Amino acid sequence: MNKQLIRTNISAQKKNYSTQIFSELSHNICDILTQTDVFQKAHCIALYFGMKDEVQTSVLIEEWSGKKIIALPVVHGNDINFHEFTGKENLNKGVFDIQEPTSVDIIPEEDIDVFIVPGVAFDRNGNRLGRGKGYYDRYLAGINKPIIGVCFDFQLIDSITTENHDVKMSMIITEKEILKVKPLPHALRSIE
Repeated sequence: MNKQLIRTNISAQKKNYSTQIFSELSHNICDILTQTDVFQKAHCIALYFGMKDEVQTSVLIEEWSGKKIIALPVVHGNDINFHEFTGKENLNKGVFDIQEPTSVDIIPEEDIDVFIVPGVAFDRNGNRLGRGKGYYDRYLAGINKPIIGVCFDFQLIDSITTENHDVKMSMIITEKEILKVKPLPHALRSIE
């Protein structure tokens, strides 16, 4: 199945779910995520503010921002960088009407312990299908840190056709399962 057809099929499935159901499933996914060793041991976590049809992470961001450094993506032209979340009062709507930190200080990727990323779909081999802009693939290329995809169970499909620039996930979490796709690099096992 080609990427655009997958996007169309997932979009159609999302119409079967209410905002309330998305909220409940998101809460379950976030609960599972926070219980993983990788999340618990990380000092700095890259998260995101979800679009209305993605796993909602706003409660997670607010709950953990006093306990860990939360880094959120900010769009700069064709790329993203991560900036520290310092409270709801320090957010602005960005390019896609997604809340972004107003801080100008970029958190370097080497300071981030784990990346939590959304996607349109994921497969059981750790492949991710995004919205087509390539922001995460460009940023995460060559990064040797845990990358965790979060999605609703119906977004976990059998197979996604990949290209050389597509970045694999280390783990995928849905409301029904944790799928460990590839082992963490040896140097990172201390936060596993």
